[in-house]
Parts: sequence; C-alpha cells; structure tokens
Amino acid sequence: MDPRLMIGPQGPQLGGIALRSGSKATGLNKGLNFVDLFNQALTPANNQIRISAHAQKRLDERNITMNARLEDSLNSAINELAAKGAKDSLVITSEGAFLVNVPNRTMVTAMGLDEMRDGIVTNIDSVSMKYR
Repeated sequence: MDPRLMIGPQGPQLGGIALRSGSKATGLNKGLNFVDLFNQALTPANNQIRISAHAQKRLDERNITMNARLEDSLNSAINELAAKGAKDSLVITSEGAFLVNVPNRTMVTAMGLDEMRDGIVTNIDSVSMKYR
C-alpha cells in the first residue's frame, strides 16, 4: 500500500508544514480547530433570524413589518423552543403567526392573526405564544 494513503502510526506524519507568506490561509483564525470553525460557520451571526423568500413574500402581502419588538419575540421563542428540542414550530405573537424552523433559525411563512382563526397548521411539533 502506498504510504501516503496510510493513516496513523503506520503512515508518515505531517510535521513541519508551514504556510508560505503569500498563502491565502494566513488570515484564518489561529487556535481554532475544524469543529470550532464548522460550528461557527453554521451558527447565524448574533442569533439572527433568517427569513425565507416565501416568508418575506407573505410578510409583504400581509403588511407585517419585522420591527425590533417582533424580532425580539421571535428570538426569545426560538431560543426557548431550541432548549426544548423543537424542530418546526408555530410562534404566535400580537403581530401574527409565524412558522419557524428552529434548528436553522429560519422563518418559513407568516400569517395574520385573522387567518389563524379559521386556519389549520400541520407538520409542526410545538407552539409558542409570545404576547407582549
């Protein structure tokens, strides 16, 4: 077997590898391993909520504005739902009802409260009610 394909004590060790001064990798975060960098890339910055194109269209159609109060309510609900292990949840606020994918922190769709009175919501595992 080619020694370059061997891993562990039988294979050659990768020691003494240095980056050239003009290398692109010199700007990487030093001291972080792959897992840390991977998790950092997957975590939305500042726990921001992503809004899908479909949800943005529904927000516009229903004249629901994403203000700081609504964003705080949704962030709070998503954090609590994540702690409970929720996946797809309905968050009901005074501004409307929002279907969110909790692990991805993504708003999937938005409904006005008047639509919720007669509506049925399927494929969710939890509900959070955030009235302030």
